[in-house]
Amino acid sequence: MRARIRKNTRFVITLFSAVLLLLLLVMASASAAEGPAVMIANYTVEPKVLMPGDTGTITITIENMDTQSSETKIETSQDLLTKTTTASTISAEIDCIRLSSGTRDIEWRSEGSKRSEYYNVGALGPGKSMTIPIPIKAASYAHDGTYTLEVYIEVDNGKNVRHPVHVKIDSSSVEILEKDIPSEISLSESKQIAIVVANNRPNSVRGVDVCVKSEGKGLEFTPERIFVGDLEAYGKKEVNFTLQTQTFKESLMGNREFSFEVAYKNGDNVHHNELKSSVLVKSIADVRLILVNAPEFVFEGDIARIDFDVANGMVKDIKAVSVVPAIEGLRILPSEYFIGDMEVGDVFSASFDVYTRDLGIGDTTIPFTVVFKDVDTDKQYEMQGYEVHVEVRKPQQSELPNQMLFGTLLVILVLVVLAVWVRVKRKRKVE
Repeated sequence: MRARIRKNTRFVITLFSAVLLLLLLVMASASAAEGPAVMIANYTVEPKVLMPGDTGTITITIENMDTQSSETKIETSQDLLTKTTTASTISAEIDCIRLSSGTRDIEWRSEGSKRSEYYNVGALGPGKSMTIPIPIKAASYAHDGTYTLEVYIEVDNGKNVRHPVHVKIDSSSVEILEKDIPSEISLSESKQIAIVVANNRPNSVRGVDVCVKSEGKGLEFTPERIFVGDLEAYGKKEVNFTLQTQTFKESLMGNREFSFEVAYKNGDNVHHNELKSSVLVKSIADVRLILVNAPEFVFEGDIARIDFDVANGMVKDIKAVSVVPAIEGLRILPSEYFIGDMEVGDVFSASFDVYTRDLGIGDTTIPFTVVFKDVDTDKQYEMQGYEVHVEVRKPQQSELPNQMLFGTLLVILVLVVLAVWVRVKRKRKVE
C-alpha cells in the first residue's frame, strides 16, 4: 500500500514538473520572440507646411527602448528543476522603413529610382536612437489640408512599428501689395515708391528677395533689388524704391509699364510672385532755356551775342545747373555757363559769344543743352534746351570798291563830255 502511494506521489511530482517545465519554456519562448522594444520617439516635417508641388522631408527619430534583455536557461533532472536567468544586451535589427499613404497627393519622393523604402537600415543598440530622413513630395494638384501618413518599421528580432505622421499643405503665397505708387511723373522728376511684402503663409519663409523690372528703356529704379531675408508667418515688410526718368526725350512720354517680383524659399523650394503697375510720363514741369536775344544775321568774321534766361519750372530745387553749347568745331565763349543751385521758380541769365570766322556763309544751327543734378538722388540730367539759328553774310566792305570805281568813271565821262561840248561851242563862236 505504501509502495503504491510513493509511486503515485512520484508520478504526480513528475507530472507537475513536466507541466511547469512546459510553462517556463512557453514563457521563455514568448520572451525571446518579443525581442527589443522599438518606437518612433519623435518626428519633424520640413518645411512645416508644404505648398502644392513642394518637396520636403519627414525626419523620424527611432529609439530602442530596452536598456538590456534577459535570456533564461532551464535544466531538469528526474526529480529537480533548475532555472538560470542571465542578462545580456540585444540590438534591434531594423530591416525596412517605408511610408504609406492613402492618397497620391503626398508620396515618397523618388530621385533617379522607383525606391519608396529603406532596406537593411542596420542595428540599433539598447537605449540608442537614430534619425532617418524620409523624402516626400506634394503633388502640384494637391488640395489644402492636413494629410495623415503612416511610417512602417519592420524589425527582424522584435515587434514591427506603425506610427502616424501628419503633413500640412497650404497654397497661400508671399504677395507684393501696393502702398504708394505714383500715377504720373514728369520727365525731370524723381518720386518715391512704397510696396509691402506680405507672407500669407502659416509658416515662415526665407531668402525673400524683391526686384523691379521695367518694360523698355526710359525708367530708372534705385535700388533695382532689395533683399528682405526671413519673413515670419503672416509677417509684413515695407520696401522703398526711387523712380526717375533716364532721359528727357519726348518719345519717353506716355504710359510706361513696370513690375515688382518677389522670390522666396519655402524649405528648399523656390517660389515667385509678381505685381504689375504703370506710370504716366508727362512733361509736367522742367528746366527751361528761354532765348532772350540773338542777331538776325551777322557778317562773316563778326561776333554774335546770344542771351538766354534759365528758369527752374520744377516743383523742387536743383543743383549744379549749367548751360552748354552742343556743337563742335566752333569757338563759343564761355564753353559752359555755370549757374549753380536754383530754387523753385528761380530765373538766371546766361550769355554766349559766337565767333563766326569759323562758320561758312549761310545758316547755322547751334544747339544748347541744360545740365543739372537732382538734390535728392545726385543723379545728373541733360535735356535739350534751345536751338539758335544764325545767318552769316559777306561783309558790305567787299562791294564798296566796285561802286566807287563805277561812280568815278561816270563822273569822268560826264566831265569829258562837258569839256568837249564847251570846246565845240567856243569854236563856233569864233567862226
